[in-house]
This record gives sequence, structure tokens and C-alpha cells, in this order.
Amino acid sequence: MQSTIFLHTEAPIFTFPTPAASGMLVYTVADRTGAVIVQGQVDVKENQTTLQLSALPEEYYILTVMDHTTANAPTRTIPFTVIISPALPTDDMFGVSSHFSGNNPLTGTQEFVAMGASQAREDALWAQVETVKGQYNFAAIDKYMSALVQSGLNPLLIIDYNNPLYDDGQTPHDEAGFAAYASYAQALVNHYGSQLQAIEVYNEYNGKFSTGPGARDAANYAQMLKATYQAVKSARTDVSIVVGATFGIDLDWFKDLFKAGALAFTDVISVHPYSILSVDTPEFRGIAKHLQELQDLIKEHNNGETKPIWITELGWSDVFNITNEFEQAHYLVRSIVLSLSVGIQKYFWYDFINDGTNGLELEQNFGLIRMPNEANQHEYYTPKPAYTAFAVLIRLLAGRSFLGRESAESDVYHMCFSDNLHILWSTPLNKKIVLASDGPITSISITGKKQILQPTGGKVTIHLTSEPVYVLTETEKFTMRLLEIESE
Repeated sequence: MQSTIFLHTEAPIFTFPTPAASGMLVYTVADRTGAVIVQGQVDVKENQTTLQLSALPEEYYILTVMDHTTANAPTRTIPFTVIISPALPTDDMFGVSSHFSGNNPLTGTQEFVAMGASQAREDALWAQVETVKGQYNFAAIDKYMSALVQSGLNPLLIIDYNNPLYDDGQTPHDEAGFAAYASYAQALVNHYGSQLQAIEVYNEYNGKFSTGPGARDAANYAQMLKATYQAVKSARTDVSIVVGATFGIDLDWFKDLFKAGALAFTDVISVHPYSILSVDTPEFRGIAKHLQELQDLIKEHNNGETKPIWITELGWSDVFNITNEFEQAHYLVRSIVLSLSVGIQKYFWYDFINDGTNGLELEQNFGLIRMPNEANQHEYYTPKPAYTAFAVLIRLLAGRSFLGRESAESDVYHMCFSDNLHILWSTPLNKKIVLASDGPITSISITGKKQILQPTGGKVTIHLTSEPVYVLTETEKFTMRLLEIESE
């Protein structure tokens, strides 16, 4: 797997096939605004040519290479990113649906780890493992579990879906089906031992993935959950049972689930805050509001006590550029910050690498990384802005906790974190804000570009858009407070 993701300590290197073994490659490197920051040329002496750049600061870049070896040689446009070398994660807050169980190259764990996420959500397909009743062959799962664990990633395995050996291949809906599903879950956690610390019971049961008499029925799910919880806990009490994995934050379905007694067999509640619109913004979707309502619903049915809530899947597809790649990055940062503001414990982005190369297919374009194809004109796995945005966010939030939202106009988001980190954006309209500051502040873009803002007359002006901006001050020396907001 060739990628174009580099740490700031590395010199970016690219290798190209060249049609002729003479001539030159002329290249430019532009930042995300299109401003050219590096240009040059390299002589071609072989049918494969290496281009090595000098080390670059953290940012998202576009490399354009014009091949002058033959008349019809292609011009290549290659996105790449430079990210700061991370320290080892101090918590397990962030993850990605990795799809190493599908077609994604297992060597991609390097790019996964470089980004800074520590959790990988994967399928553990029941029908693939148990093809003879009561016999389990984990070879297919072993392949990617080994790669995840060797890379230091913590797997969250989904116990999905049905098995043709039980209930006519439909979602378990009788005692024999419940017991078989639970036995498979127990065998799975026994097989992987301490490598596996959490399992998720089914996926989007309230939607299209459940079939047969028990389809979408919360009471049926509760029975399956109870059998699974008891079987797994009898073998390993240390495994967390993650429950729900609902499409959307389906409060009505959860209400029925809790009435059926499911909370007694639940360690963690999980949701996938999608909407049927697919392209609507995190704010319009009401993610924070509905997550808070879910917290309140749990307390209502759990003697005033809450349960941890994980978002185990959420993403925006950039299919057909309806949501463009930078909007995808904006939504990633905003949805994470909004979720943390109401106490979400973990967040998994969907997904890691595009599932295909068809720009017109919704499901093929959720990735943080593009899959190579002819349109890319190269054989690299190239990052989208969302990859860089996730890497920057993970580094800035490491060791920090959410403190609160500053009072401002409803469409201005000023989210405060410990150690004097502020995350700001406005939507849908741009705003100009004036901050009182008795010292310089550091502005950081979602792709990592830093700018020192010096106050004039004790004031700093920042122009807010729908793209979040990070603001850092020196905690012990400087203070910062909002003075005024103006529309632009």
C-alpha cells in the first residue's frame, strides 16, 4: 500500500513510472488554498523516478507533476498531508470503522496508527465462522485481528448478523436462535482472550439489517441481548457489552428496548447519528440535542443513573461532491466536538478507506482515504482533508476535557476545553468576532496550519465560517473573552 501521508519528521517522497528514461519532471506543491509554496524539477534517467521534497510543516497539500519525458505523458495531481508525529494515545476516545475484514489492505494499519486513532470497529460475521452447528473456524477474523493487535489497535467486534443454520437465515427470533447467537459471541471472546475487550450486539437492528419475525422489534433484540450478555459474562466479566448500534438516535426504539429490561444487560449504549437526508449538517441534525435526550431516557429507566454512550459509526459521504471533501472534514470536527459537549465517551468515524472508486455510489465515498483509480492518475492511497482534520483534532484534544460552551449567538459555537483550547465556528452565516486578549493567541486550522495573532489595543479579531478553527492561549499568562459578534 503506497500512501501520501507523512510525518513532519519525514521528507515526502514520491515514486513515478516514467514513459521514457530521459527528460524531466516539473513539479509544484500548493497548500490547500492553491498558493504554490514549492516548485522545481527533477531529471529523469530511468523508467522509474523518485521525487523527494524537503520536510514541510503540518498541512494538507497538492503535488502537481508535469511529465516532460514524452509528448503524451500525463500530468499527475496528488493530494498529500504532513502531520505531527503523535505521542502514544493517552485514551481510547477515537476510532474508525476500518473494513480490514473486507478489501482494505492490512498494511493500512500504518496510516491508521499515524492518524492517532486507537480503536478499530470490525465485523465478526457469524455465518462466516460457524458453517457447521457448534463448530467455529476463526481463520477469516484471525487475519485482520492479528494485524490490528500487532499495530496496537483496540478492536471493537460486531456480532453480526444472521446464520443460515438457524431461524431460516433470518435474525434470531426463537430460543434456539438466541442461544446459538450467544454461544457464538462467547466462543469469540474466549478465542481472542485479552485481545478483545468489547463486542457490539448486532448492527442497526432498528433498520434494514434485521429480518424475519423479529425484525426491528426492540423486545426481540432484548431477548437476544440477554442471552448474549449472560453467555459472554459467564466466560469473561471484563468484556464490555455494547448495545444498540441504531441507525439514527432512535429514541422511540430505545424506549421500547429499555421497557423490555435491556439496561440490566448493557455496559455501553451505542448509536449511529445518521439521518435519511445523509447530507444534512451536524447542527441541523440535532446531534447534541438528541444525544442529551438519550442520556435523559437512560436515567429515566435506570434509577437516575446513566450509561456510557459511544458513537460507533458516523460519517458523511462525498458522493458526487454533494458534500464536498472539505465539508466532510468540517462535519467530522463539528460532530465530534458537539458529541463531546454532551458527554459521549467514544467516537468512531465511518469509514477508513473508500469502499470503491465510483464517485456516484454513496456507500463508496465515506472514507478518510481515497482508493487508487484511473481518475487519480497514480497508484497511491491519498488522504482526504478529513484524514488530516481527524489527525489534528486527535492531537489537540489529547489529555483535554470539555469544559463548556461560551454564551454567544445561537449560530456561533465557542466550545471550551481544558488547557485553554477553544474551538470556534459559525453556521450557516459567517461571523466576525472580537476577542479581548492581553497577549498573542495561536490560531490553528483544521489541517494544522498555525498562525500567531497579535492583539491590537487588547483585541483580536477572528473571522468565523463553517470551518472550525482552534484557538490556543498561554494558560497561565493570558486571558481571552468574547467582546462582540458581527455578521459578515
